[in-house]
Amino acid sequence: MTTSLKKVDVVDLLDNAKLSRLHVSLIFWSFLIMVVDGFDLQAIGYVAPSLIKEWHLNRAAFGAAFSAGLVGMMIGATQGGTLGDRLGRKRTVLVGVVWFGLFTLVTAWVGSLGGLVALRFLAGIGLGCAVPNAIALNTEYAPKRLRATMVTLMFLGYTIGAALGGAAAAVLIPRFGWGSVFIVGGVAPLVVAALCLRFLPESVRFQLLKGGAGAGERARRQLQAWFPRAGIGQATELVLHEEVRPGFSVGHLFKEKRAPFTILLWICFIANLVTLHFIANWLPTVIESTGVPLQRAVIVTSLFQVGGTVGGIVISRLLDRGSLRPLVGFFAMAALMIAAIGMFSRSETMLEAIVFAAGFFVVGTQFGLNALAGSSYPTFIRSTGVGWALGIGRVGSIMGPAVGGILIGLKLPLEQIFLWGATPMLVGCIAATMLLRLRNEAIRAGADLQVVAGSH
Repeated sequence: MTTSLKKVDVVDLLDNAKLSRLHVSLIFWSFLIMVVDGFDLQAIGYVAPSLIKEWHLNRAAFGAAFSAGLVGMMIGATQGGTLGDRLGRKRTVLVGVVWFGLFTLVTAWVGSLGGLVALRFLAGIGLGCAVPNAIALNTEYAPKRLRATMVTLMFLGYTIGAALGGAAAAVLIPRFGWGSVFIVGGVAPLVVAALCLRFLPESVRFQLLKGGAGAGERARRQLQAWFPRAGIGQATELVLHEEVRPGFSVGHLFKEKRAPFTILLWICFIANLVTLHFIANWLPTVIESTGVPLQRAVIVTSLFQVGGTVGGIVISRLLDRGSLRPLVGFFAMAALMIAAIGMFSRSETMLEAIVFAAGFFVVGTQFGLNALAGSSYPTFIRSTGVGWALGIGRVGSIMGPAVGGILIGLKLPLEQIFLWGATPMLVGCIAATMLLRLRNEAIRAGADLQVVAGSH
């Protein structure tokens, strides 16, 4: 008498799972990774005034230190994404965290601007490496109805980490000097990495897809522990209806009808990040030019990030319903709110409300794009897809402050400055509309949604 193996579809199991301790644990550790990531990226901004004064630097010359980290992140995201599809999500995340932790720690003893630029560039590579793999890992475990929400909750750690950097700098620099910020920013990631080595799970989908000695047994034990009611035992065959395609992983982003989606997704990332970094870098200066005290201008600008946190949660819940229409709407409303900043800059009450709304839609769109990228590619190129979208998007991060500087240098009226600042979001709206159309066409044709808007 033979006993037939029970087959369990792993994707179906994970997609339809109820929220469990696995998901809570995954979000918690991923959240901590984003906290130290956000802290380290923003640390340079908080210590800049002290370094400029101590090293007798021109403020403009210090801009290279800001840009170096972003360039490093661009390289780290693209290469780290590809690495994650070869070595695994968990392993690559930990490599990235340890990498930027070590280079941030060494920065505490740097003695020149050239050394600072080099170390920020190297730290940026690690920062960029960790993010796409964290997105891929959360996407591959999240229930389908909560996928965008889990990615967004993870990314809230990034915002909190950036804010903690400011609070830590205010306490540490007067007592221990600017180097103490980098010491904290370097040690914390190393501690988090050590804990994640023990508690952060590797993707079951990745393990089964790549195979290797003991991969199936490890995946079975993990699923048994996390889903005890699924009836998984030694006589269970884990089924994954995916495969690894041969060839250069980046090339697969443009194969099997993925090219239009990939290009449009990149356009959306660039458009969003141009506007986001234009506003984040120049809004305090522009508001102050209207006669508002600088301290008040900084407070008003902080509403942009507060609004973005709320917007990120809202758009993630809307995207989890399965439509890309919210993304189109957020892009359109973001353009309208950015334009409105220039029109209502003379009214402080209106300005606060509009800046909050602008953050709601602009930063909220960024959260939505992160989640969309994570769910838009099959497992064997998921980290590559996310990493290249984030990396190409960094072009917008670098362009945003430069574009703002050009517009302000032309001495245009505020209304025109913000009208031009809204233009990238209109471009993003058009691209998002085309993404929506691609997805709808695929649904009507019964095509695999992963080539246009990801169903897994």
